[in-house]
Amino acid sequence: MAIQKTEAVLLRKRDFRETSVILTFFTRDFGKVAGILKGARGLRPRSDANPLFFSLDQIVFYEKKTSDFFIISQCENQEIFLNILKEWDRARNAYYILELIDTFTELGGKAEGLFEILVSSFRSFDNEKDALSITRLFEVKLLSELGLWPGSEYFKLTKGALSTLLCFEKEAWQTASKIKLTREIGDEIKIVTGKIIGDNLDKPLKTSKFL
Repeated sequence: MAIQKTEAVLLRKRDFRETSVILTFFTRDFGKVAGILKGARGLRPRSDANPLFFSLDQIVFYEKKTSDFFIISQCENQEIFLNILKEWDRARNAYYILELIDTFTELGGKAEGLFEILVSSFRSFDNEKDALSITRLFEVKLLSELGLWPGSEYFKLTKGALSTLLCFEKEAWQTASKIKLTREIGDEIKIVTGKIIGDNLDKPLKTSKFL
């Protein structure tokens, strides 16, 4: 078994037996990985086994050649985005982003571009930037990374919505994340991104009912 270390963001977690958890992470170097972390629960949980939502972690895992389910030996928080849970709009949109990443990716395979926009979105939420603007930006960047974005010129939109989409599509995150959408423009873009996302899903997202 090969031992691997990488940066990761927690996507899903569920308890397993008395002291363990089954975790799904999205990682910088290996894409989506899943495995069991022992000793993370109980009266004396390990100090190096602390999986949290909305944090940038460093994990160590044992990569099995015959299975996609790994043994995770360490999970240490590197950066915790505490402000996400201080406001409902930020929290619900952050959970939506986690579900999008989880739904549109398979276990294994490198996806550093997706990892970068995931972490960037959480840093933007943590810096208290407008949650809806960051969510629409994430959707455009996600669909572009997945090869599902047809290009802004494909849509018939108002001038303001079209210019915003072009910025989301072309500019780096640092520049595009400075835009704060009006309600009208945000609604226009949401219809566009929502249609593409919905057309590529087998079933509705669980978080969609909160949005």
